[in-house]
Amino acid sequence: MRTLAIALAAAALLLCAPLKVAFCARAGERVGAAVGLFPFAGGVALRMARARAGRRKRPRREPKKRPDARLLLAIGRRLLARVRVEELRAQGELGLADAAATALAAGLLQALLRAAGATLRARVVFAVRPDFQGRRLAGELAGIASLRVGHIIAAALMGAWEHYRRGQYG
Repeated sequence: MRTLAIALAAAALLLCAPLKVAFCARAGERVGAAVGLFPFAGGVALRMARARAGRRKRPRREPKKRPDARLLLAIGRRLLARVRVEELRAQGELGLADAAATALAAGLLQALLRAAGATLRARVVFAVRPDFQGRRLAGELAGIASLRVGHIIAAALMGAWEHYRRGQYG
């Protein structure tokens, strides 16, 4: 009986454990994007994603069989409702041919980032510097999102059930 209680407590802890997903996209001299995954610690996941974004891509192997896109959409739709964005960081330099257009674009970008932070209720840190001397686009967009393991399992099960029902009844 005690073993069952310990097993149930461990399962409940695992299902409620937060999973931190960090993303990083870079533009400029080296272009890259990556995702890091780590339980509990978002900073570790973000460091992993930044390190991967700087690496060169490996050569492609034979393509594997891909799952049905409708199944992935059904799972993704259910999972996106449970994702919580914790942090969003944008830094870089933006320059266009015209100085006035550069100022407008930099202001618009900062306004969009503030609106995204307010909508997502996330901490937004941005440092977009306008470069009035010439054309330039270099920077990094990174962030940390959090979701629970139990939500991933529930989304997969409910998405698979929805996909099965649609296939059966149209």
